[in-house]
Amino acid sequence: MKKVVGLAAFALATTLMGTVAPTMAAADPLPPGQSAKLKAAESAATMDGFKRMLAEQIARRLDNGEFKAVLNRELAGDGQADLAALFASVPGAQDLTDYTRQADSKILQLKGLQTEGEGESLLEVSADPATVKRVAAGEKPLVMFTPSKDEKFVRTVTAYDSAGRTHELDARRAPKQAVLVVGLNERKTAELGQQVIRKALTEAGVTGVDRKAAEAQQPTAQAAEAQQPTAQAAGTPRWAAQIYRITNYNDHEPWYKGGPEIYAWTMGAGTDGKARVDSIEMPYITDEGTTYSNVNQVLIEWSNFSWTAVDVVFMERDDNADLSGLAKAIVEGVLVATGNGQYVAIADKVISALPSDWVTDSDDWVDSCYSVQAGRAGQIKSMPCAARPVGMEVRLISNWI
Repeated sequence: MKKVVGLAAFALATTLMGTVAPTMAAADPLPPGQSAKLKAAESAATMDGFKRMLAEQIARRLDNGEFKAVLNRELAGDGQADLAALFASVPGAQDLTDYTRQADSKILQLKGLQTEGEGESLLEVSADPATVKRVAAGEKPLVMFTPSKDEKFVRTVTAYDSAGRTHELDARRAPKQAVLVVGLNERKTAELGQQVIRKALTEAGVTGVDRKAAEAQQPTAQAAEAQQPTAQAAGTPRWAAQIYRITNYNDHEPWYKGGPEIYAWTMGAGTDGKARVDSIEMPYITDEGTTYSNVNQVLIEWSNFSWTAVDVVFMERDDNADLSGLAKAIVEGVLVATGNGQYVAIADKVISALPSDWVTDSDDWVDSCYSVQAGRAGQIKSMPCAARPVGMEVRLISNWI
């Protein structure tokens, strides 16, 4: 395969080592808050540089039959292709393979995930099922990269064609032409990021567990028939609130990011009197405005909380150039629960501390539900959430599990 002229001149050493010209003399340091924002902005810019370069290099290879065949094969499954693996499968693309692996390593470092994610590949190219079919049928797509800034402030996104020309696309409306998207694997990033956040919570004395959807789902009886198990039932029954029906009315995701990555924090005081935060992944929520029924996912396990009411915050995952701000917000917000014998509002304290810089693509707040209380066995109750009608509509069923 023909190599693109100048690939060896990408200045990898400077880019990948994150060399950044100083913005201010050492004698005049920025205040801590501004310094953190500047660091996050620089990290986002570095990640965008990697994604931009790879999007252009993919676009320039779309006329090559061998590369196109490998690309179609890698996208055929779930519409996602690991870039390091993709380039490694293409003869003559060793330079790009090395570049991508070094970029992955640097991105893990920028996100503070170098320990948890050592050797992981985050960079990917993706497309929705319809686009995968169109490209496989011979349509030549544009290739764009996801900007690492708050999508609420993104008006246009940059894409490349096979000649290397740039095209500015409307960030709010999907174009008619097929588009492949270079970005980060959000699910993989989320799993690694949650390990970092949980570590920060543990170090601050905050307890809790992280539950994926498959781990949290439990079989449940019909609402009218739900009864407490008998003493002879295997295992110790636990009192819980499960999601009976849920609708997300605003997923905060632009067209080029595909489906949302919704998750929740259930917050209160644990049985040991310390603040507790359980995180719950909700990968089944894939479409805005769609109602998901009989989910049976455990949202609140009451046996883990000493309070009779808890707060729940729904979030949507994004790039998170720097996870430290998110971890700090959770810790600062929930510590108010430690030592409190009865319910106090936590959600607002967490939300007010969340990073809100337009220059970084931090997780989006979706909704907050306050003083959520348990019902009777089999009772279905609506959660009192603040953002309706544009946030979450959730109905819980109380059950022994």
